[in-house]
Amino acid sequence: MPSRYEEQVFNLLSQEPMTPNEVANNLGISYKTAQRILLDLAASRDDVAYKKSGRIYLFWHKRENEKSKR
Repeated sequence: MPSRYEEQVFNLLSQEPMTPNEVANNLGISYKTAQRILLDLAASRDDVAYKKSGRIYLFWHKRENEKSKR
């Protein structure tokens, strides 16, 4: 069952890459909730990707030209 914030989070990612903290601040939700939604989106959708750099997760929406490169 999709989260009630899932569509809002996806729309935020469509604008620019974001961390869970940035998503949490924009939507007024906790960091853990934002991170769970982002990881669920990355696992269930082919057009959402993420990279972990140290302790920081960065999530973004893959554009059409990025999908064809891989």
